[in-house]
Amino acid sequence: MASAPDLRSIASALGGEVRGNRVLVPTQGHSHRDRGTVLTVDPDAPDGLLVHSFNGGDPLAVKDELRRQGLLPERQERQGMPKPQWRETGCYEYDNGRGDVVYRTKRLEATGHAKRFVAERFEGGRWVNGLGDQPRVLYRLSDLHAAIEAGGDNLVVYFVEGERKADKLALMGFVATAIAFGANGWRDEYAKPLTGLSVVILPDNDGPGRKFAETVKAAVEDVGGNACILDLPGLPPKGDIMDWKGTADDLRTLTAKALRGSLLPMPTLDLAALSMVSPKPKAFAVERLAPLAEVTLFTGPGSAGKSLFGQQLATCAAAGLPCLGLDVRPGAALYLTCEDDPDQLHWRQASICKALRSDMASLAGKLHLISLRGALDNELATFEADGTLKPAAAFHRLVAMIRAAGVKLTILDNVAHLFTGNENDRGEVTRFVNLLNRLAGETGAAILLLGHPNKSGDDYSGSTAWLNAVRSQVTLTHDLETDVRTITVGKANYARKGEAIRFVWMEGAFVREDDLTPDVRRELAEVSRANGEDEAFLACLRARALQGVDRAVGPSRGPNYAPVQFEGMAEAKGYKRQALKRAMDRLYASVRVRTEVVERPGKSGQKSIIVEVM
Repeated sequence: MASAPDLRSIASALGGEVRGNRVLVPTQGHSHRDRGTVLTVDPDAPDGLLVHSFNGGDPLAVKDELRRQGLLPERQERQGMPKPQWRETGCYEYDNGRGDVVYRTKRLEATGHAKRFVAERFEGGRWVNGLGDQPRVLYRLSDLHAAIEAGGDNLVVYFVEGERKADKLALMGFVATAIAFGANGWRDEYAKPLTGLSVVILPDNDGPGRKFAETVKAAVEDVGGNACILDLPGLPPKGDIMDWKGTADDLRTLTAKALRGSLLPMPTLDLAALSMVSPKPKAFAVERLAPLAEVTLFTGPGSAGKSLFGQQLATCAAAGLPCLGLDVRPGAALYLTCEDDPDQLHWRQASICKALRSDMASLAGKLHLISLRGALDNELATFEADGTLKPAAAFHRLVAMIRAAGVKLTILDNVAHLFTGNENDRGEVTRFVNLLNRLAGETGAAILLLGHPNKSGDDYSGSTAWLNAVRSQVTLTHDLETDVRTITVGKANYARKGEAIRFVWMEGAFVREDDLTPDVRRELAEVSRANGEDEAFLACLRARALQGVDRAVGPSRGPNYAPVQFEGMAEAKGYKRQALKRAMDRLYASVRVRTEVVERPGKSGQKSIIVEVM
């Protein structure tokens, strides 16, 4: 029979102290004053020694150290067996809330052995084993601070036992945190950053998990926070969020019920505290047009240039440039289209970059262009038979993209493809816009939702619910005679209504009218005048073609001379014969019309007429 372990030698080797038949020692990574690991003499335990750590230590590592120092015999099962090959399966960095990494934990696994966790602190320019006297911080603390600044009273923080679980929740779009060494590592100092917050604790489905959840709940409530424990349905024994099959929206629904069940009071503004600080005006991603954390409805007729304007606006944000005289918040931007293919986006981007004198390569990682043309699943949400909205896969991919890239300006082109509900159903429209409003609020991004006017000529698509559901709406109009585009603020809770921005198309991009030189203005005016004359001539020609050969017009002077015949027609829009003569000559030169010889109906001989080239 093996002799009992020498407790005094063990205490000396591990820097601890003997108390009866036990040795209290510091847990690896903790200060020398720590007594979080207890070694107890137990004849029935392997090696006659039972090791238990209350703050995240690895009992097997403790015994391995004692074996290394010759204070415990080698394990019988190790004789003739290879040494375990530990591999790192996770590394989790903890920062001080300002982005500076202060320590990290590593997850180690080896076949046939329980997983292990080790901690390292950054000291003297290198990673050092153990945490020492390093102050403990919550995992993902910078994200928590950022969410507190942006989220206000509606913020919900999820607390889990391990870093992997917090990372999964973050990828699902939630604010989540954890602590080093999970259930065994709780310290009261962890609760301070959670003061006054709503915290939902997701316990592991076992006894230690429930005990840990109760500890966290009590600590959060001690600092004035609102905490509740949410048991995820369908978890296997010892299961956790990593095993759960629910979606992000399922979790939101469960969370809402749990918070209601905890009888949390409705949050109110602290007017006494607010009276001591100056109020801040609404921040804009695009001056006057697109407030941050809001959905802006951007409407205009087809071919007016909404898509080009949207891509140019996103480019200006990524490049840190103003757009058509408007200040644009510099930063990552996303333009998603369901109508243009990648080649068209490339062609348009080249023209925009040329006009802005911006290098396309310099926009990599800041400007995100996405084409969903032809995709069968580009809808952002679907509706059940009872009208319930269910976010679709494309929405979840969009959320992940916005969060991962830090996008603050998102342009969605357009509502006809992304919304598959009934535009005349106010409930469905409102729920869809609320889905985007929630996304804008949670990410702080400005979202521009592009759409066409409805058939009634209103500056919004479908029912008035589109206009009622947003706090910001702008309209794009196009004067076909002058080719001038105008953007007008139609609905604005945060800016003045009715302010107009005028611009023109030039060489593949939009240019503000006020920025044109006199020579360019004259040139564009000539082009615009010529286009107007050409369109009037073609409109008259089409009208006459519908009336038959007897009413057809010809290119030569005579009774059926086209410019003379067209003058005075409603389709001529007031243009005189000289203007129509110029148009006819241009259209012949560009092969948009040609001469055709036809038989005179009911008469002998032939005549020459003008026909449009299709």
